[in-house]
Amino acid sequence: MEQEKLIKKQTAYSVNIAGSKVDALRVKEDLQTTIRVYDGKSIGVAGAVGNADESALRKEAEEKLSIGIPYPCMLAEGQERSVDEGKEIVSKSDYVKTAKKLVKRLSECYPDFIFSGKINMSDEETDYANSKKTHFHYKGSSLVVALSIKKKSSANVFDLFYESIGDTYHEDTVVENTGRLLSVYGNELEIPDGVPVIIGTDIVFNAFSEMVAESYVSGASLFNGKLGQKIFDSRVNVFTDRSPSQGKGIPFFDAEGVTNEGDKFYFVKDGVFSGLVTYKRSAGNFNLPLSGGAQAAFDGVPSMGVQGLCLGDTAKSIKELVKGKAIYVWVTAGGDMTPDGTIGAPIMLAYLYEDGKLVGRLPEFGITGNVFDVLGKDFIGVAKNDVFEDANTSVLVARFKVNKNQ
Repeated sequence: MEQEKLIKKQTAYSVNIAGSKVDALRVKEDLQTTIRVYDGKSIGVAGAVGNADESALRKEAEEKLSIGIPYPCMLAEGQERSVDEGKEIVSKSDYVKTAKKLVKRLSECYPDFIFSGKINMSDEETDYANSKKTHFHYKGSSLVVALSIKKKSSANVFDLFYESIGDTYHEDTVVENTGRLLSVYGNELEIPDGVPVIIGTDIVFNAFSEMVAESYVSGASLFNGKLGQKIFDSRVNVFTDRSPSQGKGIPFFDAEGVTNEGDKFYFVKDGVFSGLVTYKRSAGNFNLPLSGGAQAAFDGVPSMGVQGLCLGDTAKSIKELVKGKAIYVWVTAGGDMTPDGTIGAPIMLAYLYEDGKLVGRLPEFGITGNVFDVLGKDFIGVAKNDVFEDANTSVLVARFKVNKNQ
């Protein structure tokens, strides 16, 4: 009988911001232990929150084999790796003071606006080991500054937001980046015709859910029959990135202890549809490569889940891709994709981008575009969001149909 163990530890620090006032620090500690056993046909799972008796969990997992949940035993053999990216991003003793200082400065710099939201910091540690002498360990830290911003004269609950995610904190950067949005917010402009759209890469991520193995094998995928074929512009690369350098607290292994060469797995490589999203059950059922796409509740059987999905950069900056004007999308209200791959999204807030800067706010509108065109003939590129200092996110630049009368 084979077995594997997964231990997750998290300490989360959070302050709430409401009406430009900061609440007290909240600290939440979480410890989860999971043990899975395999008898060659089935899986048994047991888990606990808090300090766990591993012997009792192992016995419970073995007893659950009698339920007969079929699952392949595909354990990595003799691998060992440890990554420690943990750090004190903000001093715990000064956490509330740091948050209050930021909010006070934002309120003074931009007195026409009210700030709410959260500042969350997390220390994560994940340990995986199995009976085939594989042991992985990851420790990392991340900080999320998520601000909802309301103009004092506005009747809206909020008018815009600012968010940064990473493993560093610089107050000056947050203030300056927020200022890029607020300093031109009152400059209302008309939507220009025939210019590119700059938007977050997640606008096309709905399409990549069609690359899940179960959907593809059943014939229900948008990309049915296209595996191994060129489907997008040759500069388009879609992959998961679990490398420590991404700085977002994601372990280099998934919930089943699966790793990939270079910590990446490509679903689209140089425009070619090259891989499917799999975890051990789907990979075993369909005889496919493992993509490392497993997630699992602490006491549940693994299921499909993707972390670290990326649309690869084609340029170092937006400035390299856009000369002159463009529409810079900041807030969308949902959005969807039809079965033929047509993406549609109402745009609640966008700016006019010109020569590397935001110069004014545009009225609400909508955009549409088929994913094969957006990442094909209408694709301009993907680049780091250099509108903001220390940008660690990328944006898509493409030509969409702009519907002004949304």
